[in-house]
Amino acid sequence: MQAEKQVLPDIAKLADRALERDVAWHARSLARRLVALADQGLKATGLSHAQFTLMCVIASATDDTVNALAQRAGLDQSTMSRNLDVLVKKELAEVTTAVSDRRRRAVWLTERGLFTLARAIPVATNFQARLAKSGGPILLPLASTRIRSDRRRRKRKPASPANSGRQ
Repeated sequence: MQAEKQVLPDIAKLADRALERDVAWHARSLARRLVALADQGLKATGLSHAQFTLMCVIASATDDTVNALAQRAGLDQSTMSRNLDVLVKKELAEVTTAVSDRRRRAVWLTERGLFTLARAIPVATNFQARLAKSGGPILLPLASTRIRSDRRRRKRKPASPANSGRQ
């Protein structure tokens, strides 16, 4: 029982240090924060960043099948279908069975979707320009929110020749 109590605080410290050094975790955290900023920037358009980028993928695609769009967007088929369902409900996109192959589904933007995207592109472009221009002031606080102060950690004493094994 005593050993278990001693191990748990050690695990918490080790886990905390592992997160602090995990580049992928920080990148994912930063990406979530950037998407939240992009969502705010696009709020006036009625689109989320995910909807906007998916509509851009659809509008610029040379292959309009769900599978090809999913591959281009880096999404699995089920995630793509869920995201498309939102656009379909908002009447921004249409999904139908491909005429050439009944097993395949084709996607395109509706007229409403095209006009919505046309209005959203300048808003997104403006937001991206502002973000790029002020990248330091905006991105640095986002990237460093998880970094902890060294003041909370015990400072190591410099190694003396006696402690280091050197003579």
